[in-house]
Amino acid sequence: MTSTTHSGKNEMTTVDIVVLDDNAGQSDLDAALNSSLADVVVLSGPRGGTNERAVALIAVAFSDPDVMVTYSDESFYDKRGRYLSSDYKPGWSPERFRSQFYVGNVLAVRRANALTAVLDSSLDDSLPSVHGTALRWDLVLRLTERGGKVVHIPESLFGTTVIDPSAHHDPIDMLEAVAVVQSHCRRSHINADVRVSEPSDTLHLYRRPPETTKVSLIIPTCGSSGTVWGQERIFIVELVESIVRLSTWKNIEFVVVADSSTPPVVRRALEQLCGNQLVWVNYGKPFNFSDKIAQGRAASSGDVLLLLNDDMEVISEDFIEELVGLALEPGVGAVGARLLLADGRIQHIGHRYADGTFHLFAGFDGDYTGPQNMCLVTRECIGVTAACLAVRAEIFDEVGGMALDFPNNFNDVDFALRLRDRGLRNIITPHAVLFHFESVTRDGTVTTEEAHLLFSRWGAQLTADPYSNPNLESGRIEWIEKGAR
Repeated sequence: MTSTTHSGKNEMTTVDIVVLDDNAGQSDLDAALNSSLADVVVLSGPRGGTNERAVALIAVAFSDPDVMVTYSDESFYDKRGRYLSSDYKPGWSPERFRSQFYVGNVLAVRRANALTAVLDSSLDDSLPSVHGTALRWDLVLRLTERGGKVVHIPESLFGTTVIDPSAHHDPIDMLEAVAVVQSHCRRSHINADVRVSEPSDTLHLYRRPPETTKVSLIIPTCGSSGTVWGQERIFIVELVESIVRLSTWKNIEFVVVADSSTPPVVRRALEQLCGNQLVWVNYGKPFNFSDKIAQGRAASSGDVLLLLNDDMEVISEDFIEELVGLALEPGVGAVGARLLLADGRIQHIGHRYADGTFHLFAGFDGDYTGPQNMCLVTRECIGVTAACLAVRAEIFDEVGGMALDFPNNFNDVDFALRLRDRGLRNIITPHAVLFHFESVTRDGTVTTEEAHLLFSRWGAQLTADPYSNPNLESGRIEWIEKGAR
């Protein structure tokens, strides 16, 4: 271990900065924490350094006694000291942290609590000896399991001189990382198998929801047809056929909310595909997506509701268990999937609300990894599209379902924000994948009245997305630094 210490003080909060080697072990971390008398210890990465504002800002954050962990943004420079780019991180995202050690090189912890966590780790027989990033990963997980608050400081407090900005991360011993997160899952009662995912510095938690969980697929439709990939199709029939043929989750019911104009051939085809799993709901009113979902909910009997547009097709066979496993987690509201357009480009990988409502990275290549590989990991986001949305039935009922005064657009935005108002986290998983042949079955035009209603109800929250970053340009689907060209 190489250590250098700097002290700062904010009222009664003192801060030391300690530099740990990439391969530092538990004894190194214990020594670093014990060698300090400060309230807060910053575990800094070895390649680069903190700037002059770090100590003061970290001390301010820890003036809140509930704060156990802070982290910050980072910047990268070439060998001549010229600025290259920055890693602009989201607010605390516990689900993302289970899959990716995204907090980086300025990890500050409350020393007394960290010492207790290190002792607990040393007594954990389920863990191998862990080092480097896995060691820090374990520390943060243990601190947050105890209810510790995590604060993101949206300012670049660490600089690294690199040729390639991606080179600042040493390869992680992923076997150790898997063991750390698997141990966390056991302690947190998360029934999941943790595996290395692509790229090699991310993990995937394969949750195993109880097989007794019944899932109600609520699908509004008018039985419309259209052309996809040069072939004519009845959209809902093709969607249901793909679920019946591919889905590995069988405890489902198909709740089809059908307009009176739906051709009789559609019902006959669905009866043949679904058998006694079909629940048919006649809908004779003018189109109102929120009301159609409400009618479907009233006719459903599942533990989890999975809202689906009819113009979809399954890609990943386990998409239902991916969505349901997350939806059943305590504290989770809505869960969304990665949706691709017919040509393979991204249609949905989570919402971003930043001076407007946006489908993040819409139109990018389907295999786009995103900044810091954010499109490859399960993570919190401010909202998800109702085109594919899983939520526990009890949660749906508690918030009153979807607002009927948003009949066509923004019903999912309003729903997501009402879930957040109740302290629930909305989640996007890239591991549940479907095609979405967007807007082929209805007019997606947003009216002035809809936009006014949304902004009058949620204006303040449409400019403060906690999973974005204030250093990024607002009003964009991209992750672009302010002032960048």
